[in-house]
Amino acid sequence: MRAVFFVQEGLRDQIAAIMPADCVECVGLSDGMAAIRRLDGRRPAGVITGKGAAAKMPALPAALQMLPRLEFDPRNQKKLAADIIGLLLDQMNSVESDAGSARLAASILRNENNALEESLKAVEDFMYSLGNPRYMKSLSWEPVGQIARIEPRSMAEQVLPLSIACIAAVDLWLPQGTNAQGLQAALVDAAGVSHALRPAEGGAGAGWLRLQPDQPIGGVERDCMLRLDWKGSAPLSLGLGHAVPDQRFALRLPKGPACEQVLALRVWKGLPGVRLPAEVQGAALVDEAGFVSPALLPRPELFAVPPQAQDHISAAFWENEDAVMVHPSRQGPVCAIIRDVDLPSMSHISALVNVGHPRAPSLNFAVGVAPHGRVDEDGFWQRRMGPWVHGLPPHGWAQAHCIPQERIEGRADILLAASLATDGPNDMSWGLFRGFRIASRGGNAALLQ
Repeated sequence: MRAVFFVQEGLRDQIAAIMPADCVECVGLSDGMAAIRRLDGRRPAGVITGKGAAAKMPALPAALQMLPRLEFDPRNQKKLAADIIGLLLDQMNSVESDAGSARLAASILRNENNALEESLKAVEDFMYSLGNPRYMKSLSWEPVGQIARIEPRSMAEQVLPLSIACIAAVDLWLPQGTNAQGLQAALVDAAGVSHALRPAEGGAGAGWLRLQPDQPIGGVERDCMLRLDWKGSAPLSLGLGHAVPDQRFALRLPKGPACEQVLALRVWKGLPGVRLPAEVQGAALVDEAGFVSPALLPRPELFAVPPQAQDHISAAFWENEDAVMVHPSRQGPVCAIIRDVDLPSMSHISALVNVGHPRAPSLNFAVGVAPHGRVDEDGFWQRRMGPWVHGLPPHGWAQAHCIPQERIEGRADILLAASLATDGPNDMSWGLFRGFRIASRGGNAALLQ
């Protein structure tokens, strides 16, 4: 880009002959504003006049009054070149000074913005400290009864649909008793930075295994994945969650067929610099009780039915089948309740379900648990149920699971629900709960006294 100078009439050819055409462009001052229009938006550097002719020039337009003026002496042409070079250097220094001032202003603004963010974080931390939870469950993929196995000296990877910032713990579902000492886990962000996770203290057992860093992970928001490296001598069994349509989020195993499901896990986030409450940092593994027959439990009762239901609905214990039968309605789900069951320190419950008649429609099943009498007080049985098992065909078998929403310390009520998977008659809709498996914390396997 060339520097533009306005030149007094009669001097243009002389100056153009001594100045490089690729560096300096001369524009004649023929008529006021017409000269400005010829610039096409370019900024002029100055005005060149003959020696002693500045006073004889006509008045310049107001837009050109502030431009610096240079004198041209034909007998000393080098002086004009030196003046032009000095003028351009001054303008360049001025531009660099303005750019430095702009960078300084941007730096000050950035520092003020960072200080404001720190103040807002301090206010947020103060608000949390007033009694609100300092951590939250950011992701929950509940188990659905299926298992994946990691071979010895192998690894598995699970991409997580959330950022790595502020992750405080990851809970894994172990359906079988395993010593977690040989498990090496880490969260890897999109930049390839690995954050090690250590298993919480606990013995061999089944249930939720907590993996956590020393403190919630700080830094910027980045995508992440969970990497599990198994160093044990026997295969490690991991519980699976629901199937996903996007294969990027399916569990990746180095061996065996491709998996279409995610790991059963929970992700907890907290504020940087804080820890999870001590009561959830204790033994993470649990001991699993044996199979509990429905004959050992109190008799079921109908608890909730659709208000507009006019077809057959029932809930009963079938002695010959040794099963609890829940017969749903076409109008909606039906819930039965088994009251006053002794479940000390219960951590989770699973039910073996079955569609008992060959001509029955496909059914949905769910199991839930609540402290004894609590569901009678508020009536909210739906929020205490675990994930539904959908579309079980005639003579089909499955497992329904539930993690209690409330802490179970003593006696509890077990909730059994069934519904039709399609809109059709409910004839022969025998939803059978054929047994239960109940796990407790702290090695208390004597669940039913």
